[in-house]
Amino acid sequence: MIISIPKENSLGETRTAASPETVKKYADMGMTVRIESGAGEASGFSDRDFTEAGAEIVSDTAAVYQGADIILKVRAPEKSEDHFLQKGQVLIAHCQAKAAPERIREMSKRGITCFALDLMPRISRAQNMDILSSQSSLSGYAAVLEAVNRLNKAVPLMMTAAGTIPPARFLVLGAGVAGLQAIATAKRLGAQVYASDVRPQVKEQVESLGGKFLEVGEDESFETDGGYAKETSASYQKKQAELIADRLAQTDILITTALIPGKKAPRLVNKKMLKNMPAGGIVIDMAAESGGNVEGTKDKEIVQFEGITLIGDSMPATKIPASASASFAKNIYNFLFAMYHAESKKIVFDFDDELVKGVCVIKEGDVL
Repeated sequence: MIISIPKENSLGETRTAASPETVKKYADMGMTVRIESGAGEASGFSDRDFTEAGAEIVSDTAAVYQGADIILKVRAPEKSEDHFLQKGQVLIAHCQAKAAPERIREMSKRGITCFALDLMPRISRAQNMDILSSQSSLSGYAAVLEAVNRLNKAVPLMMTAAGTIPPARFLVLGAGVAGLQAIATAKRLGAQVYASDVRPQVKEQVESLGGKFLEVGEDESFETDGGYAKETSASYQKKQAELIADRLAQTDILITTALIPGKKAPRLVNKKMLKNMPAGGIVIDMAAESGGNVEGTKDKEIVQFEGITLIGDSMPATKIPASASASFAKNIYNFLFAMYHAESKKIVFDFDDELVKGVCVIKEGDVL
């Protein structure tokens, strides 16, 4: 079987879907691995690294797709790449299937089978295949570092001969994987950290990391059976807005991570609330690609508003591509290895398997 890894073409995408480590594992499984020249360059993986791991380096995009059984990508192909896809091929990527169903329909016309790993079921055997968890954790870490590098003050409490420098104050909205890592990173840097989430049961996790949990005071819990957040009531939204606006007056860095699968991101902070932030404040909106938690943010852009720097960055993990690519590649390998038949040295997808059913969005050209 031939596994191919094309170069990523999405704007700002620095990651790649394979690492020298996973290439060697595929080669040991009896797979032929083709990688487009330069695919791993931004992640620190040279063509030579891949060649030494057992891959064939292909010079152009068309050649890397030609004859491949399985295509591995970080992001689903752009429209301009659709013509490279061939009937019968299997595509594995982060497809944002719920947010962009029209792309799924367009790709289905090529007669492919597509597995969207962003739909991986939240079950124990799938934990090491969960790209959302691995990339969100790295993004939470990277978002804090980016914000700190732009802040005009020191982060930790410092006692100096000239007086005391107070610690920087963070507010993290959304205490999922990305939010919890942001809290942990900010605390390690010495900041005061406050956090809010519509799921009151995460309070213990926030506090275990040294953060202070902001409680809205409602008894309701807005959580799906899969552990994700869901839309809140009007009463909750009003109380939450008042709480956030009050906290923003004492916040140097705001990081927002709140997402609702398949829907537009909830608007948690409007411009009137932003005016409460001290001048020089930094905002990183990790939901900007899905509409944004903060009014005025634009994905992949930096905007100034009333002395506040607004950064729309839905995937800060691209700032640390070596770690992000290694994790993403391992997630894909773990998924494929679960489908590997050692005797035949082939990867066979069992469509009765809950993992396969959970992530398959196109089967031989049919949208599921």
